[in-house]
Amino acid sequence: MKIGTFTTPNEKGQIVIPKEIRDALGIDTNVTLNIMQAGKGIYIYPVEEFVTKADEESSYIQLLEKTKGSWGREYKDDSSKRSQLELDASKRRKKTW
Repeated sequence: MKIGTFTTPNEKGQIVIPKEIRDALGIDTNVTLNIMQAGKGIYIYPVEEFVTKADEESSYIQLLEKTKGSWGREYKDDSSKRSQLELDASKRRKKTW
């Protein structure tokens, strides 16, 4: 069993990440950390980038703009053909799982 560095939280529940670990992982005041509960412990790791809700919405709008009109004219007025095409595509995706 690997034993790391022991520490205790202060009154606010805060702990200090030892300098050797911060240096090894490149953690400084500009690094965002993700903290997750894992079983009976905590997993903390640096995050290089993350998507905010604003970024997510912007990406969704860009995707809609990019795929606008992708059904083509032959499916524009015939919803039954489009519906069948979507169902067939869904079945193909499920088979790959």
